[in-house]
Amino acid sequence: MGDFAVVEITADETHELRLAVLRNDTPNAIVTFPEDDLPGTLHLGVRDQDDHIIAISTWVVRPFHNEPAVQLRGMATAPHVQGQGAGAMLLEAGCGRAAATALLVWARARDTALAFYLSHGFDVEGEGFIDEQTRKPHHFIIRRLP
Repeated sequence: MGDFAVVEITADETHELRLAVLRNDTPNAIVTFPEDDLPGTLHLGVRDQDDHIIAISTWVVRPFHNEPAVQLRGMATAPHVQGQGAGAMLLEAGCGRAAATALLVWARARDTALAFYLSHGFDVEGEGFIDEQTRKPHHFIIRRLP
């Protein structure tokens, strides 16, 4: 993890990993989000020692059940570095930034990533569903911030 750095990035810089990781094996290849350029939206990435972006996330100010909150969207880590701490580093940095805006972070998490989020303080909220864009099982997750 010493060779990784969390940095602010542009929406365009998220597209490569969104396509490679989030749209891999899905019927949808769209890599842009309507919220990408909204005021207050933050894109964070992790750069490795060679200055490559190896993890991404997008943070959108958006209420959850009428409570002020920040939605985490498009979290992805390059497959060759998964399990090396880049995703955890990115998630904690994003939650730290979100705490300046709201006391709650939420996301629509793929079921395949639930264990990761649960190990980082998130809880599952409600029943599972099939995401309309990816056709993959998801759950809402939430994390209360200090």
